[in-house]
Amino acid sequence: MKKSSWFVPIFILVGFHLSAQDYLFTQYDRVMLLLNPSSAGSFDGFERFSLQNRNQWVGAGTRFMTSLAAAELTFGKNNFDNKSYAGMGIHVTRDVGGDARFGSNQFGASLSGHLVTSKQSKFSAGIQMAASNRSGDLSNLLFFSQWNGSVFDPSIPTNEPNQIARFSYVDAGAGLSYTYSSKGNRVSQVRQRYVNIGVFAQHIARPKLRYNEITYDRLYVKFGGHLETEVNMGNRLTLELKTIQLLQGKHYQGRYGILFKTVMKQGASITRLKNDAFFSSGLYINSTGTLSPVCLLNLGRVQIGLNYDLELSKMSRAYRSSIECSFSYTFTQSSLFKGIKIG
Repeated sequence: MKKSSWFVPIFILVGFHLSAQDYLFTQYDRVMLLLNPSSAGSFDGFERFSLQNRNQWVGAGTRFMTSLAAAELTFGKNNFDNKSYAGMGIHVTRDVGGDARFGSNQFGASLSGHLVTSKQSKFSAGIQMAASNRSGDLSNLLFFSQWNGSVFDPSIPTNEPNQIARFSYVDAGAGLSYTYSSKGNRVSQVRQRYVNIGVFAQHIARPKLRYNEITYDRLYVKFGGHLETEVNMGNRLTLELKTIQLLQGKHYQGRYGILFKTVMKQGASITRLKNDAFFSSGLYINSTGTLSPVCLLNLGRVQIGLNYDLELSKMSRAYRSSIECSFSYTFTQSSLFKGIKIG
């Protein structure tokens, strides 16, 4: 492979219109662990701890909030990223919203293996298991059967069959990815060519969602593919292009990102860019009709991101905007598990 720019045309071939069943962070690439378990441990550094929060539809009468905390660990990785290694990820999520405050809590763990095939490329595979609990407060809901002719009367029986406000299930996912990264040989440098492409499947076991004692729904398997590439534009400027495509049942979603990354500080080449400082700004575009300006600050160990979503579709008549922020800290110089060897 001599150039990664041939991947760029793929971006114009993946335009789906969609609305997905699962929630999706705008800065999905900051928490790829949640989608593709093969990404666990696939970053510059040894351990990474992340927080992310999304406030959906700010100013609406009903709040929707999604929060995540994650930790990623590596075992057998060295400073030059030229040795195969293992990765592990742990995540906890909380998604809640609506008048019934119905939401889900999830705890998941991912295991990944990263096979380094050359100085520039590696293949990764991963699996994920998660335990989820969904609950809500149905006492806050009103039903048509409670209309007494003048007002809604909560004391009137709902006549809804045996509602279940809480249930749990176990979930599973798997993914594959390929990474190509060519870095210059200068003492101070930025990535010359970079491509990451992957595929994954979530809800493989199609868990049951039982909202009453009579019927239940099953989650559709969610299939996805993602692509990210960087094009060096010179003068410490890099163009980042990224996309993710999701298919779940009859629902489709596509998200596209274009960002300009500027190098503010460059470190020595032996650190493999782990002490470089970047500032990125750009735009995410959702196929459902959402524009999301985003700013990202990467100080080597610390990464901070902020985006503002602006709804342009018919949904904007009721809901207009959302805010999302991310934070992560990475151990870049040495591993917390330096003494543990794999293989």
